[in-house]
Amino acid sequence: TDTVELANNHSPHLGRANAKSTGKNDVRNLRLQFQTKLSDPIFTGEKLKGEGGACISVSLVDANTGDVVTSGLESSVKLDVVVLEGDFNKNDEDDWAQEEFENHVVKEREWKGPLLTGDLLVTLKGGVGELGDLKFNDNSSWNRSKKFRIGLKVALGYRGNTRIREAKTDAFRVREHRGQSSKKHDLPASDDEVWRLKMIAKDGKYHKKLSEAGIQKVGDFLLQLFTDPMKLKEILGMSSNSTNWDTLENHARSCKTSWKLYLYYPDGVRKPGAIFNTDLQLISLVKDRICWATHLLSANEKEHGDTIVKKASDNWNDVMEFNGETFSCSMQKKSSSSFPSQVLQIENFTPIQCKLTPPICAAPVGPEAPLADVGSAAE
Repeated sequence: TDTVELANNHSPHLGRANAKSTGKNDVRNLRLQFQTKLSDPIFTGEKLKGEGGACISVSLVDANTGDVVTSGLESSVKLDVVVLEGDFNKNDEDDWAQEEFENHVVKEREWKGPLLTGDLLVTLKGGVGELGDLKFNDNSSWNRSKKFRIGLKVALGYRGNTRIREAKTDAFRVREHRGQSSKKHDLPASDDEVWRLKMIAKDGKYHKKLSEAGIQKVGDFLLQLFTDPMKLKEILGMSSNSTNWDTLENHARSCKTSWKLYLYYPDGVRKPGAIFNTDLQLISLVKDRICWATHLLSANEKEHGDTIVKKASDNWNDVMEFNGETFSCSMQKKSSSSFPSQVLQIENFTPIQCKLTPPICAAPVGPEAPLADVGSAAE
C-alpha cells in the first residue's frame, strides 16, 4: 500500500540495515518508529498534530532489513500511547531495555488529573497505524527536563515471542493554552493584529511604537511597508541591514492576502477613491488625500468602498498600481470623533497611471515565509 511504501521510504535504518543484514536475518529485530514529526509549539487542550497538520503515523520495522512488517502476529499488534521524559535521549537506532523505557514514563500530577487524554490505544494494520485524538492537560514546565516525548509500547495481551522495541518522538515543550493568545501565525492575514508578525512581541517595544504610529493591523503594516519602508524602519528604530528587519519584512510579505496594491477613482474624480489588493479586497478608502484603513470605516463607508472596487474590476484600464514610486506617505495622527485612531496621510500626491492586466489568481506575491525558528527574540 501507499502507506507502507511511505513508511519504508522514511525508515532511517533502510540503507544501513540492509548492509548489515547478511547472516543476521535469522534473529528478528523489530522496532516501532514514528514516521511523522510533531507540530510545534504544542499547547494544552489542543489536538496533537504532525507537521503541517498531518496525521501522526507509526510503523513496525524490521531493523535487519529496514522494511515494514506487513504480515504476521506483530503486524496487527495493539500499542499503548504514553508520555515520556524529554531527557530520554537514546538514539532511535539504538536498542534499549523495556525497563529503561518504563523508567522514563511520566506520571501526572495528582491534582491535575490525566496528563494525556484521548485515544491512548493504537492498533496496527499491516504494520502501520495512526494516532487518534490526543490532548495534553498539563504543561511540561514542572518536570525535570521541562520537556516531554510521546512514546509507544506494545499493549498488554501481546503473545508473540519477539520483543518489539518501543518508539519515541523528539522532545518538545507543552505550553499552557493561554500562550496561544500571543502565538505567531505562519502565514499572517491582513486583518491580523500586527503583533502576529515575527519580531513584534505583544505589548512589546515594537508593538507600542507601531500602535503610536497608527499601525494596528498587518494590513496597516503592509500599506506602510509598500509605500514608505524607510519611514517604517524609522518608526521601529531598525536599520536596513538588521536581521530582525529582514525577518519581519519577509514574514509580513508572506501575508495570505496579496500585498500588491491598486488605486482607483471612479469617473476620474479624485475623492473618494479605493485602495485594494490583488484579491479585490478593500484595503482603505482615500478621502481628502487620506487613506482610511478598513477597520476605521463605518459600515456605510465599507459598503461604498466595496462598490468602488467593483467598478475598478470593470474598468481595469483606469486602475493605477499603488507603489513606493507613485506615492510618498507617512503615518500621522488625525483627531476625529468618528475615527479616534491614526490614519495614513498621503503627501506629494502625484499618481502615475499604469495600464494593468486584471489579476487572474489570488496567490500572494511576496516571498515565502521563513522558518519559525529565526534565532532572534521579538521585542
